Amino acid sequence: MGRFVGLLGLGSMIGLAYLFSTDRKAIRLSTVLWGLGLQISFAFFVLRFELGRRMFQAAGDAVNRLLSFSYSGSEFVFGEIGKKVSSFGFSFAFQVLPTIIFIAAFFAVLYHLGVMQLIIRGAAWLMTRVMGASGAESLNVAASIFMGQTEAPLTIRPFLNKLTKSELMCVMTSGMAHVSGGIMAAYIAFGIEAKHLLAAVIMTAPGTLLMAKMLVPETEQSLTAGRVEMPEMEKEPNILGAVSRGTIDGLYLALNVGAMLVTFIALLALVNAIMAWGHNHIA
Repeated sequence: MGRFVGLLGLGSMIGLAYLFSTDRKAIRLSTVLWGLGLQISFAFFVLRFELGRRMFQAAGDAVNRLLSFSYSGSEFVFGEIGKKVSSFGFSFAFQVLPTIIFIAAFFAVLYHLGVMQLIIRGAAWLMTRVMGASGAESLNVAASIFMGQTEAPLTIRPFLNKLTKSELMCVMTSGMAHVSGGIMAAYIAFGIEAKHLLAAVIMTAPGTLLMAKMLVPETEQSLTAGRVEMPEMEKEPNILGAVSRGTIDGLYLALNVGAMLVTFIALLALVNAIMAWGHNHIA
């Protein structure tokens, strides 16, 4: 019975999306079928085929190797406590947050060199052709695979004030569904398998379009229908400038992550204490 829980959850989510859709008649069956088909096919490729397992195992090992370089910087700045395996024990602030800063700087360099633009354009072109999404929303979803909720919409900044309601829903959905490279690095530092995270973030892309297009189907004319147009983003004059900018952005993100964790974990502890007090005095 347990193996059918996932199918039940999938059916429930699609059913809820249909129930709360703004225009059920406008839902395109091809988008739903392609979204489900791509996710299921990708899952089988990763989980059931030896080639898929080997590919993502190799990709996961490469990501882990990349993240290991961040400990060189954290060890230099923080000493023993910044090592991956420290005699002081695990420290989120000194072992995990530095990986967010490092990955943010690394992605900034890739953008400066134009590498990420090529990858995002390719992914957006594929989604436009296969799922019938507009260029702007496909570009944003593709960027969300690697970037965070704040940064990804910047790839379509010139089109933001001209998006249709359906496209805007897609932008918001992709932001909530994906995580940035820095946050993914933090999850990996916690011990989560890199290959599973990589598979999940890629599978989320067609799922994003599926849910967004069911909840708010396209009923307007998009300015970027059938074409992928990636505007030029502001670039630093050299690689060192890109590293500096990425580091500052990563520091801002790391501080926010640390502060949010302090607040929410403290609030959860407070709620637990209140509930325990109520149970002891009422029960």
